[in-house]
Amino acid sequence: MNLTDFVLIILSLAMPLAVIWWAIRSHRSINKKIQRGDASILSDSGVKIKRVTQGPPGTQIYDDVTLVYSQQGKF
Repeated sequence: MNLTDFVLIILSLAMPLAVIWWAIRSHRSINKKIQRGDASILSDSGVKIKRVTQGPPGTQIYDDVTLVYSQQGKF
């Protein structure tokens, strides 16, 4: 086995491992955001919410709505 073969083998193994590592890291990050109740997950380009399974009584679901955050307080 020469050096070229060895480099090709390493590259062939590194790419799938990098994709698997990225997927695991992304999955953990999303789960942490969900557990913390982080609102930034709603605008994350890597997340698409397809179904809401829990919400407070009276929750209404609207498709394709842009969220606007406002601060409540004294003026």
